[in-house]
Amino acid sequence: MARRKTKIQSGLSVEKAREIVIRVKKMEGLSKHTIENYNKLFNDLERCFAKNKYMENFSISDARRFLEWQLTEKQQFQGVRWGREKKIGVSVSSANSYLRLAKGAFSTLINEGHLEENPFMEIKNIKFQKKQVETLTEEEIQKILKSLDHSWFADFRSAVLIHVLLDSFGRIGEVLALKKQDIDFQNGSITFNETKNSLFRIVPVTKKTLNLLEKLIEECDDWESEYIFLTHAGNKLGTDSARKHIHEIARRAGINRRIHPHIFRHTSNIMFLKNGGSIRILQKILGHADIKTTLIYSHVLDDTIKEQHEKFSPIRHLNDGRKQKTRTSQTEFKRRT
Repeated sequence: MARRKTKIQSGLSVEKAREIVIRVKKMEGLSKHTIENYNKLFNDLERCFAKNKYMENFSISDARRFLEWQLTEKQQFQGVRWGREKKIGVSVSSANSYLRLAKGAFSTLINEGHLEENPFMEIKNIKFQKKQVETLTEEEIQKILKSLDHSWFADFRSAVLIHVLLDSFGRIGEVLALKKQDIDFQNGSITFNETKNSLFRIVPVTKKTLNLLEKLIEECDDWESEYIFLTHAGNKLGTDSARKHIHEIARRAGINRRIHPHIFRHTSNIMFLKNGGSIRILQKILGHADIKTTLIYSHVLDDTIKEQHEKFSPIRHLNDGRKQKTRTSQTEFKRRT
């Protein structure tokens, strides 16, 4: 049965479209992270085309122009107050993410009866060579941790944050959203409730990390906040502030490359696999719905498999008790016969 056509409204502004899409996506139960990304999409549509652009006037050329703007003109970190170099253009991976969001937003507007066509639907993902994920060495981790002065609140808070990031394999947003009730000191685990896919997950953590969390909670007790990671004023610590401080700490430790919170998650994953951890268990810890997402770390498995094979291959340990004879060469064999 064909779907009944709805009369298309005219003059749908970007801002009005934002309201419609965000409302629908919230009703669909999407995570705060995904909702935030849809807001970023509409912010960029306004930046690229101006607020007076009507959604029904978007063409395939406009869609391609939007991707081109993302790659070559978009100024990143706009509005960030701390002194960060303003990078121009996003990565191909990020541009593909915006393409996926745009397809979803326009499809929603079609389903709601506001549009007839999706100009982004015919555009394919931009192909690119995937790079090996960037990680920290153990030496770099030690340098960062040793550079922290625990007598200063901000440094101690960052020390706890880094331990939780490494120990829980969590994303920065998930970790900063932790509340006191999310820590199970008795069973040695933490529960992430505000996750990327809106599904809570429980991960084990070490006693050392639990002890640090307990001390930080005691340190912040006077503020009477439900959150664990707080600012000097007792407010929930934001991701931008956390990124800024981690960047400053790494520079102080003499690490002359970009260090960001997500690099700790990558580092944990690599170290987990190198030490013999299972890719399937890692998938569960990370909360990946699809194993393909976790397989970006598969190059570590390849190296680990090779090392384990060389060490434990049955051929290397096979010993039938017979003395190995030297093989007779073909020339010697012919001479004898």
